[in-house]
Amino acid sequence: MSHNQPATHRFLLTFLALVPLTLPGCARTPRGPSVLLITIDTLRADHLGSYGYPRATSPAIDALARRGVLFEKAYATVPRTTQSVATILTGLYPKHHRARGLFSTLLSANTTLAEILGERGYATWAVVSNIFLQPGKGFEQGFDSYSNPRSRFDGDSSAAITDEALKKIREASHRPFLLWVHYLDPHWSYEPAPEFASRFAPGHEPSVELESLREGKLRKGDVIFDNPLSAADREHLVALYDGEIAQVDFQIGRLLEGVPEARRQDLLVVLTSDHGESLCEHDYCFAHGETLYDDTLRVPLLFVLPGGLPAGLRPDRLVSLLDVAPSILRLLGLPDRPGMDGIPLFSNAEKGFMPSGAHELLFAETDYQLIHSANPRFFLPGARGRWSGARRGASKLIRIPRPEGPLHEFFDLALDPGEARPLSPDTDPVGADLVRRLDAWTDYEEGSGENLEESLTPEQRERLRSLGYLQ
Repeated sequence: MSHNQPATHRFLLTFLALVPLTLPGCARTPRGPSVLLITIDTLRADHLGSYGYPRATSPAIDALARRGVLFEKAYATVPRTTQSVATILTGLYPKHHRARGLFSTLLSANTTLAEILGERGYATWAVVSNIFLQPGKGFEQGFDSYSNPRSRFDGDSSAAITDEALKKIREASHRPFLLWVHYLDPHWSYEPAPEFASRFAPGHEPSVELESLREGKLRKGDVIFDNPLSAADREHLVALYDGEIAQVDFQIGRLLEGVPEARRQDLLVVLTSDHGESLCEHDYCFAHGETLYDDTLRVPLLFVLPGGLPAGLRPDRLVSLLDVAPSILRLLGLPDRPGMDGIPLFSNAEKGFMPSGAHELLFAETDYQLIHSANPRFFLPGARGRWSGARRGASKLIRIPRPEGPLHEFFDLALDPGEARPLSPDTDPVGADLVRRLDAWTDYEEGSGENLEESLTPEQRERLRSLGYLQ
């Protein structure tokens, strides 16, 4: 450029040269890996082979885990979909993203992983199934396309979700993408296809009580808290739950195998669950959301990035669904996002990334909406009855609100992994400290949205009843 040009002309040329780098809609095409985020509704970590389960429920997930990093101790912040998925997408605790009840919305004040990647030129797609993730609830923020039709709200839909997700990938340009896939199949009711239903419990003859439950003559709330089913019926339902896992695992295998070869070598795969499921532990059968035991809080979490992450590592450290979004950003080489409660679980190494970082302390809470009337341990109405909890290492505290004062259950998970023998925290220094920390953390605000239970339409009630939320 000639120095004889007018200053204003030189300024205009400089400005125009910088415009593609600064305007949000004109970001350069990114060169980082694409992201396949797979979340599976109601999936317990300990019912996967890669987490030690003896049944062959998950050959595809197990094979995926062998190719990457599996976290042994990963936990949800709330054992319900709305709150937990909001945490996955934002890296925030529910008290910060404000989606604190099952009917809550994810407020636009939040910044989602899809928004962050979209601003950097990624294509962003969601192919999901869950009535509480329906469009208009805020979970679509940042996605170029968000697919969650009403036809997928009832029953199993993993095959349809896989078909649509593969179509998205195969029609994609060379532009990196974020594809979020959410499978619903392991959620109640456990009704996998016949080939999966018979895999782990062939030949079972249902009792009159089990038939009554299936026909809607027996209330789900009565089964959850005062189970009239025989041991054989309960074992059969667990086998069907495992069949649902096997069914969705088959579809995950289809999804991973269907990714074009050219895409596989530059694809970050993240697999996790929103929460687990109680299978009659702690007198709580085939449900989730109303207790804070690890059968509903512990989730699988694994990351696979060819050439970027080592294969076969299993870190035994305290991590959370809070860490999904910040870890994805780190593995894509993007800046950390200030304000997230989660942490990146990886650091740069000589040849890629290595696991690093853990939480010294994690908190959890339960829901306060759609609590079954048969619940004998929900002593206070509304958000005041919400349980809360904290954990540090192998020590865990649960607080259960009551009119006469809270009940505290303290567990040493190293000695009592099944949380069968609650201790008093008063005489334990760690327990007493967890009580103090939980005092400072816990509040009883309701969060965003309204409790719409009273205004549900008959169709909505029937859908929720089929999923076990209503009696």
